[in-house]
This record gives sequence, structure tokens and C-alpha cells, in this order.
Amino acid sequence: MTSLNAHLAHVFVRHAERPALGCLGVSFSYVELQSRVAAIVLQLREAGLTAGDRVGLHLARGPDLIAALLACLHEGLCFVPLEPEFPLDRLQGIADDARVLFVVQDEQPSRSLTPSLRLRPDLAEMPEPPDLDDGLPAYMMFTSGSTGKPKGVVIGRAALSNFLDAATRRVGVGPDTRWLFTTTPAFDISLLEMLGPLWIGGYVEVVCAPAHKDPVALLQLLDSRPDLNTLQATPAFWRMLLKAGWQGRQGLVALCGGEALDATLAAQLSETAGQLWNCYGPTEATVWSMMAQVEQPLAGHNVRLSQSLDGYRHWVLDESGNEVGPGGEGELCIEGVSLAQGYWQRSDLSEQAFISWQGRRLYRTGDRVRRIADDEFQYLGRRDDQIKLRGFRIELGEIEANLRRIDGVQDAAVRLLGEGDEACLVGYVETRGEGAPGRGQIRRALHLILPHYMIPSRIVLLESLPKTPSGKIDRKRLPEPA
Repeated sequence: MTSLNAHLAHVFVRHAERPALGCLGVSFSYVELQSRVAAIVLQLREAGLTAGDRVGLHLARGPDLIAALLACLHEGLCFVPLEPEFPLDRLQGIADDARVLFVVQDEQPSRSLTPSLRLRPDLAEMPEPPDLDDGLPAYMMFTSGSTGKPKGVVIGRAALSNFLDAATRRVGVGPDTRWLFTTTPAFDISLLEMLGPLWIGGYVEVVCAPAHKDPVALLQLLDSRPDLNTLQATPAFWRMLLKAGWQGRQGLVALCGGEALDATLAAQLSETAGQLWNCYGPTEATVWSMMAQVEQPLAGHNVRLSQSLDGYRHWVLDESGNEVGPGGEGELCIEGVSLAQGYWQRSDLSEQAFISWQGRRLYRTGDRVRRIADDEFQYLGRRDDQIKLRGFRIELGEIEANLRRIDGVQDAAVRLLGEGDEACLVGYVETRGEGAPGRGQIRRALHLILPHYMIPSRIVLLESLPKTPSGKIDRKRLPEPA
């Protein structure tokens, strides 16, 4: 496998005069982007940064965010994304925890982190890259921790290179790909949006704030730019686009991941896009580990996880650590060269999540699946989403999927509130359009398909479900029922 820097250098030379990225109507060629990357490289060297050092990226959405990321890769620095829209105290805590030497910031940042390195608006000739070990960390992505403290996932250069190579080949990314970069850099799927097109000579359209999370603004951009042909988003974000009136585009390649893709949304997207790809993978396995094109009609009436990317393999283990055969259920585990090096300074968590099994290093995803066949699985939910109520074992995800199938329901979430005899299921429902169903209609529809003990005793109607910055449903912010 070609090293990260060698591959990118070849692409930048081969496609020097082609457009590499654009933002707010301004386009930059590969040679122009390289000149900006070179200037940042020189500034990083002036600051005394060398391969293996950790650098925070606290930059507004724009060309410099991508240029700074490329400069870090060129120098063998481990970049730590710091989303400017997040609370400053949280970002400073992450920067301190990661022990970054500098936080790279815009020339005139609205808010500062320390110690800071402000980018100058220079251009330069690209210096020779240092001699790098591809075992060095490429980036550290902080994810939510069950203790309330974010934990850093360390991804190596070889892991990132393998993923970019495998994912772009799977989806067919090429020089004619024009990909919208909409995801927050604090969510690792953004790396495919920023680096995937550049890996192969394509083009990145940077959607600036606040348009990147405004479905109406995004629809206007799509309408005005028919050349833009690839968009990646979570199911929750795709539903927002549909609710905002998106009529679709047959030439669009739509990637969906980050949460389970249900059959109803899959049918809607299959009708409105040229291609629909179901993507699965945890941060600990470098973005996506499975990417499969969704074909209608669906086998078994559900969207299955399938088609491991090159360099990945998936196993299903039961509670005793034994491999599960076809038809069996268990925890999905991932093997491959793109697994994380572990959690930053958390050996206890690393030992729990990254295990040795029959001489193989596996990552335990925490996702429950039914094994359908070799490399094909049915997602059943998170291990911690399975609850017991009045003695019945219940998958909250199954109730949510059936709520979304009801006409007029845009999205849904379910949780268990209370304890003992006071425990009850609460369904949170986001409706759409005129003639949206009321609570009674929703309950009657559920009674036709679910047993009585799976019917939420309380239904909360919401104009929109709360979302995380990554575009997923924010379950912690679901309101208490009145």
C-alpha cells in the first residue's frame, strides 16, 4: 500500500490544474490548494512542530480547514479536530487532555484556545516531506464517553490510508466526483468528505456555517449547482432534507450512515437519488467498515449491513466469546488494518474494547446483529438498548422503526422512563405535512403490528427531535413528558 504522503503527492501533481475545492463561489485548483498547504507546513515548522506531535484544529468551515489538515498529514502531525461551534470549555478540555502543543486557529478567531497558532494568509512552494513511519498517528477523534468525559480514539496513518483507498474504490469516486462537505469535523465521517475526493482527483465543495446544517439552504445549493453529485449524511439529516421538500436528483450518489437506516427511509431515498449506499462503522475502525449499495426491493424487508471494505473483516460473537453461525445473534466485532491504536491514555477502556480472539485483534462494537450469511448481517440495536419491562425483553430500535413506518411520521425515538412499577415506554414522534397523525392514530397503528407490551404508554409529539452536532438524534435532550 502506497504511503499517505506519496499517494497524495502523486494525485496533486497529476491533477494540478483541475479544481480541487470550492467555497462560497470561489474555486481553487490542486496547485493552488497545494500552495496554501505548503505555507501552513512552513508555519508549523517555524513553530517547532515535528512528526508525532499533536495539534488541535480550531478552524471555521472553509478551505483553510482542509489545507491545515493536509499540512498536518504532510508533516506527520496528529491532528485533533476542535469544532468551533462546541462550548469553549469542552474544547479546551479536549485540547488539554490530548496534550496538544498548539491549537491552529484562524487569523482572527472569534474565540481563542491556548496555546494558539494563528494561520497567516500566505502561499508558498511545498517543501520536501519528512521521512515518516506510517505507524504514526494521523488523528485523534474524541467521542462521548459513558463516564461523561470524552475519550480520544487514536487512528494511525496506515489505517486512514487503507480506509480512503478502500472506500473511494467501493463507491467509485473519481475525478468527476463533486462532493459536498457538510459534516462537522468532530464527526469522523467528515474525513471521507474532505479527503475522499482529493484522494482520487475529485472536487470538494465546502458548505460553510450555518448552511451546512440548514436543510433549506442546502436544498438551494443543490438546486443551483447540478454539478454537485455526492452527499453523505445521517438518517436524521436525510429526513430533514425530505421534510424540507427535497424532490431528489437522479444523478446524486447518497451515502447514509451513523445511525441505522430503516426500510422506510431507504425506500424514499432510493426513489429520489441515483445511488443509495448504506454505510456502517464505528470511529474505532476508521469511519466506515462496511459500505453496500441498497437495492430495492429489500431482502427480508430490512436494510442489512454487508460488504466489508478491503482490509476489514467482521465477526459475530456470543456472550461466551464463541463465533455465531448463520441465523445466530451476538455482538458484531471488527478485525482489520484500520482499527484504532486504542484510546488515548485509557488502557483500561482499550483492553475492554480491543480484544484478542483466536490470535486476532478485534474491536467490540457493542452492536447486536443477526448473522444472515458470510459478510451479511441484520442490525438489531445496541447492546445497551435492549431493556426489560414487566419481564418482557424489548428492543427500543424495533419500536422506533415501526413508528417511522406510520404515514406522516418523519422520525421517532423511544426510551424507558421510571423504575419498577412506575416504569413506562415513552415515544417521541416528529411528524410531517398536513394530516399528520395524532397520538391516538399512532397508538392504533402500532397495535396492528406490535404486541401490547411494546406500545409506548405515552406519546410526545415534537416539531423536531433534538440533534447532536453530528446530525444524530440527541437522546439526552429528549424532554420529560408533561
